Amino acid sequence: MVAENIQPVATVTGLYRGKFDGLEPLTINTPLTRDEVRRNPIFYELDLHPEQADENLIIDVIYDNLSPMRLQDLYRGTDIPRGIRFWPDWFDIPPYEEMHDIDGRRVYPRAPGIHTVQIWTGRRKFAQMGRVRDFSPANGGYTSPVFEIRIAESPDVRE
Repeated sequence: MVAENIQPVATVTGLYRGKFDGLEPLTINTPLTRDEVRRNPIFYELDLHPEQADENLIIDVIYDNLSPMRLQDLYRGTDIPRGIRFWPDWFDIPPYEEMHDIDGRRVYPRAPGIHTVQIWTGRRKFAQMGRVRDFSPANGGYTSPVFEIRIAESPDVRE
């Protein structure tokens, strides 16, 4: 294998919440209010590999150890302008009160407390459209670290 094929096509550099004055890093120390969870998406920033500028991306999000949520494919030159190295995209927290994770345990995606987010990225192969997505390293795949976010118990969140 050539070393270039092993480089991730995109890595995730952080999670953010939208504020009136821009994006703010989202951590367990900057909790989302229940109203923000209901109304606003969570933004994530992609660091796009500079030498793979023409690659299209596939992205899945794993929230609280649930099954991966398939996000919209991103097309270079259309969804991601050419020449842009960093790109924010977004996802919503699942709108259900109760779900089951991949091990069958009950989880409460919008409940107050600490939640986890992990993001997979990879190169989009046209031959695999609508099929199983390939996030392997040979396909420029990447698995983000596990990010922790917090949903506040009450709307009186002080920063």
